[in-house]
Amino acid sequence: MNDLIFHRMIDPDWSRHERAFVDKEFAKTQARLLVPGLGVAKTLHVIAMEGVGSAADLCDLLRPFLGTSAIAKPAHASGMATFLRDVTSSEDLRWLYAVAACDYAMVVREMQYFRLPKKVIVEALIPTADASPPDDYKFYCVAGEPLVCQIDHNRFSKAWSRLFRVPDFTPMHDQDGLVAPFSFAQAPRDRTNDMVAAARSLAAGFEFVRVDLYNGFDGVYFGEMTFTPAASLGIAPSIVGDLPDSETHQLYSEIIMSAVRVLRRK
Repeated sequence: MNDLIFHRMIDPDWSRHERAFVDKEFAKTQARLLVPGLGVAKTLHVIAMEGVGSAADLCDLLRPFLGTSAIAKPAHASGMATFLRDVTSSEDLRWLYAVAACDYAMVVREMQYFRLPKKVIVEALIPTADASPPDDYKFYCVAGEPLVCQIDHNRFSKAWSRLFRVPDFTPMHDQDGLVAPFSFAQAPRDRTNDMVAAARSLAAGFEFVRVDLYNGFDGVYFGEMTFTPAASLGIAPSIVGDLPDSETHQLYSEIIMSAVRVLRRK
């Protein structure tokens, strides 16, 4: 599976439709067009990085949001989500600035990011019952069909992840050795049904994509569309850790690749 992702990420041929889902500012609009009832995090501000020469400059532009329950991240890159309630100086924004100021395609050759406008997007946090970050439901889809879902819990503290089969949400691999922490509660069936339906609508028309959705307090929220998960370096979570030859990773890879092979034979 990681070979499939690597082959895709170094290909410079990305459609306008795909790139519209890569840009985090515009992806929310595209998602709502396809799934009108889907929640999206409120955009509070967008900063064009042209002319922002340092982390200190970025800190000045973000100052109205410092100490608030907002999050800032590059709109044209992966990762570097920064909770602005925790920012006390420009030093806390050093890595956000470094990523936001570069052409992210040049980091590990994920060419869908090539020459996207460099921006930092500021968003309101998605509401949850206890004000903690929402659980992330990552649906791996082939030809518009969600096959496997990775649930990420406590992503920014004591992170826990596990892969589940779709649509029944039973563990993908019973022998992965993972035990859910006491703080984790899987979304109820009606909520996971809504997530699967949303993922199916969002993934339609793409050979392979990961659709990330959040389990918010008041509904399902759009996260992002990821066409090259983990830049081809991802390993399925299991008790043995990041081993590409683990039984869990091999099963996960085979589920995806079996569907891709069937699709390509049509």
